[in-house]
Amino acid sequence: MSQSDVQTPSKDLGIPAPAEEAPARLKEAPGSAETAPVAKKPPVRLYALDGLRVVAALAVLLFHFAGIDKATDVNWGENPRYLFPEIFHFAKYGSYGVQLFFIISGFVICLSAWDRTPGQFIKARFLRLFPAYWFSVIVGVLVWRMIPDGDRKIPSVSDSLTNLTMFQVPMDAVHVVGAYWTLWVELCFYLVFLFVLIKPISYNRAYIFSWAWLLVSVVAQQKAGTGFPLLEKTFAQPMSTALFVSGIAMYLMYRFGPDLKLWLLLGGSWLFMQSDLLEHAVNARDKLGFDRSPFVVLALVTSFYVLILAIALRKFDWLNWRWLSTAGALVYPLYLLHEELGWAIIRTLYGHLGAWATLAATTGILLVLSWLVHRFVEQPSVRWLKKRL
Repeated sequence: MSQSDVQTPSKDLGIPAPAEEAPARLKEAPGSAETAPVAKKPPVRLYALDGLRVVAALAVLLFHFAGIDKATDVNWGENPRYLFPEIFHFAKYGSYGVQLFFIISGFVICLSAWDRTPGQFIKARFLRLFPAYWFSVIVGVLVWRMIPDGDRKIPSVSDSLTNLTMFQVPMDAVHVVGAYWTLWVELCFYLVFLFVLIKPISYNRAYIFSWAWLLVSVVAQQKAGTGFPLLEKTFAQPMSTALFVSGIAMYLMYRFGPDLKLWLLLGGSWLFMQSDLLEHAVNARDKLGFDRSPFVVLALVTSFYVLILAIALRKFDWLNWRWLSTAGALVYPLYLLHEELGWAIIRTLYGHLGAWATLAATTGILLVLSWLVHRFVEQPSVRWLKKRL
């Protein structure tokens, strides 16, 4: 969701494009030369990751528009379960596109951070995240004010301004767009990853960090009031930490080749993830009324692991469809814009076009707007900011 931090067309939830070329230096600086795996040839653009991010973004969009009963009643006027019976039972699992995003994020953040200083890393993440995000906040506020749904309370002026910081979760402000919750998870990941960059990043530093962060996330979620809420809710969120670590493990496989240590890290992260994922899926079914099988959820997320592992093992190096990089350019703007703006379009068009035509038109309009945001907001603003930071 590349050629450089400014010119890269692909973004997702703010994570860097998989096409981003790794820096030229390939010698690592772990503890000792004897234990350091040798890096393989520099990574080329991973078009397969672009394709997976497009799939993840469209899955989340479909979930919001046609896969969730309660939240969409107010927009369609009736339950999407009955409006879209052909796709509802697939669309209801679309929210797990977020888990796919998180695995990819661990992979490509590690890729893009290699041989960067903490300052360079922070600058790159800022340029990735904020220009399109600020624009989407403005769009979200305008939608809330000009095309309200009449059912939900409009975010206050203070909450809307707080959203510009991306710190609305710890500041207890309402999200202007519900999907913003994932950006806070990503931001916490970036902040934690800075610990790896205190010294030049290497195989050993990334590996030790991954195990340490994974184990901290497990300790932080202790039950019976003995846990550590600050860690559990911010810097070591259980399920997302395991997903990010899985992505890091698979990136290290991609860069250095698989070894037993990395298989153990990947297996451990999957084991921790599946426990939290099943608990989350059961709660969503039993307490929130989501009609989803926890075991289908686990199979789906496990399939994400298999696909990204195949990419890490270079099984998709043959894939060079350049149009995927163009499609990947739309992922981050689409994710930011689709929820509130998409629902507003649905409320406006449904009475005139009917269900299927409205769904198709809304998706098409959002794709066009996402391209316009990328072309005329992201790229110019990033170029302007990069020169002045």
